Parts: sequence; structure tokens; C-alpha cells
Amino acid sequence: MAVHARKSIGRYELVIELARGGMAELFLGRLHGAGGFTKLVAIKRILPQLAQDAQFKDMFLYEGRLAARLAHPNVCQVFELAEDAGELYLAMEYLDGVSWDQLLAAATAHDDRATILALTAGVIAQAAEGLHYAHALRDPDGRATPIVHRDVSPQNLFVTVDGICKVLDFGVAKMMTDGPRTRSGVIKGKLPYMAPEQIRGEPVDPRADVFSLGVCAWEALAGERLYDRATDFLIWKAIMEEDVPAIASRWPQCPPAIDAVIRRALDREPGHRPESVRAFAAELARHAPVAHPEQLGAAVRALCADRLARRASQVASALAAPDDVAPDASAAQTIAVPPARDAAETVDMHVRAKSMVVRRADSEPPPARSRVGLVVGACAGLAVIAAVAIAATRGGHDAAAPIAAAPAAPDAREAAPTPASAVTPPDAAVDAAASVEPKLAKAKPRPKPAPSVTSEPGFLSIDSTPYATIYVDGKRLGDTALYREAVPAGTHQVRAVLADGRERRFTVKIVGGQLHNAGKLTW
Repeated sequence: MAVHARKSIGRYELVIELARGGMAELFLGRLHGAGGFTKLVAIKRILPQLAQDAQFKDMFLYEGRLAARLAHPNVCQVFELAEDAGELYLAMEYLDGVSWDQLLAAATAHDDRATILALTAGVIAQAAEGLHYAHALRDPDGRATPIVHRDVSPQNLFVTVDGICKVLDFGVAKMMTDGPRTRSGVIKGKLPYMAPEQIRGEPVDPRADVFSLGVCAWEALAGERLYDRATDFLIWKAIMEEDVPAIASRWPQCPPAIDAVIRRALDREPGHRPESVRAFAAELARHAPVAHPEQLGAAVRALCADRLARRASQVASALAAPDDVAPDASAAQTIAVPPARDAAETVDMHVRAKSMVVRRADSEPPPARSRVGLVVGACAGLAVIAAVAIAATRGGHDAAAPIAAAPAAPDAREAAPTPASAVTPPDAAVDAAASVEPKLAKAKPRPKPAPSVTSEPGFLSIDSTPYATIYVDGKRLGDTALYREAVPAGTHQVRAVLADGRERRFTVKIVGGQLHNAGKLTW
């Protein structure tokens, strides 16, 4: 983490830099008001070279306005879209918790599929409410203006320490009524989670998000990626042509009714899927125990306690630094955005988020006694989820009977006094809310060797499980799987970064006109 050279943007103090990528920077921001009032927000600042691109700026403003219209407890709130001294930025809700893929990885490490079933149903149920709200959106005149997310994935579902699931990154969404900047053939989102009609570049409706949620559910219960293939072409071919394997082939105890519900959501024909994300979640809840928010929160605090404590320490250190003079509220030219609705205010707006984790730089872990007490207490809640889930998978489940409430668990914030968050921007390369890599603990900078370049480039292929973002000589090449990506001939430094911040570095030698296959990274 590092404080950016510029200490403010618009009305916001830039407290600490959280992440940086090829299109945007992410900061913990602080808004100052009268009488000592302060509010923490997440600030996404678009890099200057992109802010000067007229087409990108138009798209950023257009899609940013769409995202700012959304105000729902299960959608990450965009507070402000603004331009200051030629810099474009978003001020967003700042969340405390972890992304669904991080929570799922922690739960999978315990190999408790019954608990994972309840957690999955709980996350799907809340995410569906946020998505349904966007799908049913209307303008002030009452006209339907639905927004399809188009990029639903485990990285774009965030679970707070209070057990609230937030859908992130509506920046890649477009109104179904084509906007003036819609270009035919432009595909947005992550390929392994895209509906077939979206891949074909056809018009999409809310059932495309049903498909994506179905992929998330299948992967959570099966314990593996559904469309994990070596190349984008093979991913496309699998989505378009291959049958979806039964979850029972990976988890034999999976109830057939649950498998059937998820496979229906994954039907290649939109008309054969559930009619809405809410209908899909309701079908799943009829056959599976659903973890309530307090149980989801207990799972986050127990399974991800160390991660939360590290982040809390980092942010607490930054906030403890002497305050700078609060920025002038009149400094920014603010783009008109409707105010947040009451529904959004029902959620603690302490933090904005997604899955890019910021590693600890110079901080000590919380006292062992507090952390152990946290895990033991919260795991008691998880045991209740598991007991009910096992009963459901063995002997049927009464849809009307709620899952037993988890015992109260110590709050993670007792071990880490100041809440903190990982913050992640959207991933699509052409979107205003751009992909941002994790800002890792700083080591002494090492000079990057200059590649020896010939007139003819070579090619690099590389894959990773789980998927990783690949950087060559510090420049983002893309997300795996990558196949025959053109790279200048010579010796290059490659860095692979996972969503949770882990990374690998190695050297490749590219020969002009030839393919270098770096193979598949395993973690």
C-alpha cells in the first residue's frame, strides 16, 4: 500500500492506495464535512491516458451513470461520478468482507460440502435480489429501463462480515435498450461465465445473468471450474456444444433435485432457463438449506479471520496518520448523479469491495487469543449450517422451515478494531470500471531487463488454475487461459497474479515467429 503523490481528488482525501492496474487506480478515500464528520469511501481513478481518450471517456460517463442509478442493499452503491482537473473518478461504497471465490476457497479447504451447499444457496438468494432489482429498473417516468449485469462471476459477488452479499461492477452492464455508444460485436464480461447468446454477440436479457449464476452455483458444489479449458476457443466450444456434467459426478451426495435446478439454469436456450434470477434462487431454496445473513457473516469472520485482521491493521495504520487539510468541495466538476435511495442506507456503508486483496506491509497479527476465540465461536455457527444441510441432503428439506439460527459469534472487528476491506474494480478491458491488479507489499524495486526486440514477434501461451492475470514486463497481457498472444522477441519477465493477491514471477525467452508454451500454473 502506498499513498498517492496527489493527496486529494475532488471532495475526497486520498488516504492510501489499495491497488493499481492497467486502466485504473484504487484508493481508500475519506470525505470530510462540518463538525468533524468523516466518511470512508473507495475511489476509483481512471488512468490519465485513458481519461484523455474521447471514446473511452464517453463510455465511462455513460456506463457510470447507469451504475450510479442502482440503489439496493445487495448492489454495491456508486455515490458519485466526477471529473477533477481532467481526471475521471468514481466514489463508491467501501465494504468489509471477502469476495465469494475467496470465501468458497476457505470453505472448500475444510471439505465440508454440506456447509458449502447452505452458503451457496444463501449467496445466490441475495445476489438474485440485487440482480432482479437491476433487471426491473424503471426511470422516473415509470418506463422500464432494465440493466443486465453481463459479468456475474464469483469475483463480482462480495460477502460482508455482516453476511450481506453485494453484486459488484455494474460498470460493464448496458441498458437493454441500446444506448448511443453500443457497438455491435463488442463482448463484455468473463468468457467462462458468459451465456451462449452473449458470446454470439446477440441481444441479451436477464436470463443471461441466470446462466452466469448457474455457473457460479455449479462450480461451488462441484468444487471445480465448469469451463476450465486451455484456450478461449475451447471454452467457447464447451459452452456452445458440450453437455454440463452432473454435479453428482464430482459430489456424489448432491441431491438430484438441486442438480436439476442448476442444469436448467445452464441450458443453452434462454427460454428453457428459469424466467428470472429470482425464480432460479427460489427453485434452489426449495431443495437446499439457505444460510441466513448472520450465518454467512459468521462464516466470513471464522474462515477468513486472518485476512480480515491483516487488512484492518493496514487501514488502521493509514487512518492513524495525521490528517491533511480537507479538500475543497468545490474543486471537482461533479457529474449529476441521483442521490442514494433509502434502501442503500440500510446497509453499513463502511466499505466498497471485490476480490483483489491487499497484502500486509508492516503490521502485526491480532492477539492469538482473540483470533482463536473468534474462529471457535463462529465455527459453532457453521456447525449449525452443516447439521441442517446434512439433514437436508439425506432426508429431504422442508422449504418452509428456516435454517436454525447460528449462535452469536464474536465480531471480527473485536480482534481488529478498525474495519478494512479489499477493493477490486471491474475486469472488462473496455469498460470504464477497469481491471485493477492487487497492490502488494512493496519490496525493493528491481530494474526490469529490457527485452531484446527483433522485427518479428513471437507468441506466448499460458494457463493457470485458478485463473490468473498475466503481466509481461509490467504490462497486462490478459487473464488466463491465454493462447498465442503476440509478444516481442527477446527475454521477458512474466508475473502471474491470482485474485487473492498471490503471485509468481518467472522469465521467458521468446523467439520471433515461434510459440513459447509456458504450460499450466498450479497453486
